[in-house]
Order: sequence, then structure tokens, then C-alpha cells
Amino acid sequence: MAYRWRSRELTVSVTMVAVLTVSGCGALGGPRAPSSGGVSSAPPRPSVTSAAASLVKEGWFGPTGPLHARVEMRGVERLADRSVLRFTVTSLEDEARHTGNSFGTAAGDFGSYRIPLVDPVGGKVYHPLTDQVGTLGSKPGYYEPGVRYETVVYYPPIPAGVRTVTAITAGTAGEFTGVPVVDGTGSGGAVSPTAAPGSTPQPGTTVSWPVREPAGQVTSSVQDLYGITESAEKTTIASGGDETVGLRTDVLFAFDSDRLTARARAVLDDVAKETREKADPARPPVLVEGHTDGKGTHAYNMALSLRRAQAVRRELQARLGGAYRFRTTGKGETEPVAREGGTDDEEARARNRRVEVSYRVKQPTGGSTASETAGTRADEPTTSGGRPAPFHADDGETVAGRTSTGRPSGQRLRIDVKPFYRDGAYLVAVFDIVNLGPGNLGAGTGYGGDIAYIGGWYTGFSVVDPASRTVYRAVRMGPDDPRGPDDYVDPGWATFNVEPGTGNRGFFYVPAPPPGVTSVTFDAGPFGRFDHVPVR
Repeated sequence: MAYRWRSRELTVSVTMVAVLTVSGCGALGGPRAPSSGGVSSAPPRPSVTSAAASLVKEGWFGPTGPLHARVEMRGVERLADRSVLRFTVTSLEDEARHTGNSFGTAAGDFGSYRIPLVDPVGGKVYHPLTDQVGTLGSKPGYYEPGVRYETVVYYPPIPAGVRTVTAITAGTAGEFTGVPVVDGTGSGGAVSPTAAPGSTPQPGTTVSWPVREPAGQVTSSVQDLYGITESAEKTTIASGGDETVGLRTDVLFAFDSDRLTARARAVLDDVAKETREKADPARPPVLVEGHTDGKGTHAYNMALSLRRAQAVRRELQARLGGAYRFRTTGKGETEPVAREGGTDDEEARARNRRVEVSYRVKQPTGGSTASETAGTRADEPTTSGGRPAPFHADDGETVAGRTSTGRPSGQRLRIDVKPFYRDGAYLVAVFDIVNLGPGNLGAGTGYGGDIAYIGGWYTGFSVVDPASRTVYRAVRMGPDDPRGPDDYVDPGWATFNVEPGTGNRGFFYVPAPPPGVTSVTFDAGPFGRFDHVPVR
């Protein structure tokens, strides 16, 4: 299967660049006329509510030739029709640099700030508002050294119960936890004077980028976060709205058979109990889908997957009675979750051989998640997880490390593992990956070996609770898209520092283990397993 690595956004974003270049909205491309002035003569707007404390990180941002910059998150303002993320960017380079897609989450996000906002308690992710041109908010151009650029990005309205969010940047600064969400006033535009087109602001000054308001229909996107946990018998992918239980057919059936094994009946007893507790019979159906690996012909795989799905449905119906309606399909090999043909081919094929049971989850009284319920404090523990993390600027000391020399290219990499920490219902796995040479790194920061789930750079890595042996994998943004790669809570598509002797900070979110777990095992793919990684 071909892997497109977030290529779905490329065509749209390239078109966006063309439009902005022609219209002159974003100071993109082309020569800059010399100017003695640094800012326009427009008076500054009245000040609006913003964060009292500074949330500052330095890092490298961008896919190639990254921008070294200091980023200060000021906060999110909640307005009547939108939410506004405010932050500043100060270039630490010695000369003027164009942003390219330095703050995008994909290869094609040219000239836009594509920073997802994660509610780590409510399990939601808020994406920037877009229209037919691109992302709404500031339109960046060239960063002059030492100039503080005020930036805004527009988002859908964030519910009143959410007090903090985590901003995910595509760079080595990664996640900005503890970004406050406050009620704002005014239009949500920039406060500082706008940098005049072609101007050269002086170091130490504060200016803003031009802000582009909507042109035509606006697209709003709020998605559930999906946590992935695994055991020997099943993989569960759960959000606040729906759940999918993937049963390994190697446990349920003998090879090349659709007859359930004796062990399968005990497994299906547990699945039926869980379905009765969680599935909403008022929102049918319970969907049962069969899947195979890539071996065999398409026709044979389709027929076998359907027969296996039907066998599982019959057993669940017998246990659940007539309260639930079912729909059964066979997908064959058409929707793999793991890449076959790599060094871990057998495990990938076993992961793809599955029967999935999916349903809509019963909602709490009032039909709202904890983070969306008026009067509920998002910084209090909930049934879905703990408190959101405060701002996390320092990763702390290295607790473990190892070099991987098994790459086909001969490239040597070292991983330096940092303490992990909790952010609401999730655990943040943090590490550095250092290039030991002999050459430059290739595209992407996903040096985790074979990809366990398609689309994320670190889905080949996982976190294991040593007591229960539960495996926690990368958190996905939104439902699975069988047409292409999915997005996960990680740095996104980017290569930051590529030369030998340089390193890149990596991170990814997994579902948090129980509160009493104070250390975990980190399975770092080709780097091996690290025991006793502290959870803080």
C-alpha cells in the first residue's frame, strides 16, 4: 500500500499560496522593497484580555531549513462567534527568513498557522477556521531578526467549561500545555501596529502580521480524540462519542476458518458485557466488520472477512438479545491499520486480521462531555482523566538512552528518553532523537521503525503498563479515514534539524494509564524497550 503522509492537504495548500501571492494578502514570495519604516501608521487597537503569565519556548520550526525562533503563547480568547489564539514569534536567526510552512502541520500548509488546540480533559481537538483560501488569522511573511511578531489564529468557539488547552506546534518546541482560555472582547484582531508591506522593522520592536478575515463560507472543525489501547485479545479505539473494539481473529478463529474457537467465547462474553454497558441502543447500529491481511486474492479475503463478521454478530446477538440492531460487512484487505512488508511483517499482518465491533457511546445526562458542561471546571479531575498539565517548559534530565544502528542507510541515531508527564486524560511521551551521522536525515521525524498505525510519525512506538501489560498507542485526531493517513497528536509532518550532531525533540500523546501508575515501559521500536520511565 502506498503511504501518502498527509498529502491530502498539499493540493489545497498550494492553491492557497497562489491566491495569497496574487492578492498580496500575506506578503508571500517576491522581492521586498526597501523601506525605512518598520510599521504602518495605523494606531494600535485597544488592549484585550490575554494571559497574565508568559508561556515561552524556543525551538526550530519547519520541514527543511527550519526557522529558529522563540514562541510565546499568550492565551485563547473566547468570543461570541470564534475563539482566538494569541501568540508572538521572535526569530533567533541572523538574517531575514521567510516562514514557508514553519508553523504548519503538513507539507502543504504554506503561509498559514495550523496549530491544533487540544482539550486534554474533554478529549476534543479544535482546528483553525478556514475558508476557500486557507486558514483564517495572521498571514506571515519574512521574519526579521529580533522582531516580535504578534500573531492570531481563529478557531471554532470553545465551550465555557474549558479553562485551558494544549497548543500543538509542528516544531521541536512541540506542545504548549496550560494555555489559558478566557472570555474576550472586541473583534479578536491584532493589537500591535501592522507591519507595512516590504518594511524592515527594527530588532526589539513589536509588530503584527496582516490579519485576513473570512472570504465566503467558513469551515469549522472540532474532532474527538481517539485513544488506542491494546491487549493480547483486542485493540480498543475509544473517544467520548464512539468506540471500536478490534478483536484479533488469530484468537477468535483457527487459520483460514470462520468457526469460533473455545477461547473466543470467553472473549465475546467480555465484549458483550462492555457493549451493554457502553453502547447506546437508541443510536444504532452496532457495526461488525471483518478484515483480513494482504495475503490471498481480493475475492477470497472479502468472503472470509464477511463470514467471520457474521459469526461474531451471531454470538453477540445471542448475548445481548433484541435491544440492539446490528449491521455486518466484510472489508477484506482493503482497510489495513498496519503496514505489511516491513521488518515486522508478521505482527503487522496479525494486527490487520481482525473483526471490529463499533458503536455509539451512551452520553451522560444532558448529552454533553465534562469539558462542555456549563459550570464544570476543566481543571478538576473527571471520569475521563486528571487535571490538564500546567505549562511544561523543561523536559528534565535524560532518564535513559540508546543508539540504533540497524537502519538500512547506515544512519546512526540515538534516542534520549525524558520523564513522561500527564496532561488531562493523556500521557505525553517525550524524547530527543539525535543524528549521529554519517549523513543528513531524510524527510520526516518518524524514526520509529515500522509504523503500527498509518499516518503518525511515532505510532511504531508505544507505552506499556508493566502491571497490567496494557499497551497504549498514539492518540488519533478524529475518526479513522480509510482513504488516507490519519493525524495524531505529535509534531506532524516536518524535518527540523537534519545535520549530523543535531537533535530533534519528539513527543506523542497516548491514553493515560491509571492514576497509581508512576512508571511505565517505553517501547521505542528499533531503539528497544526502556523500563522504569518515570511518570510525573
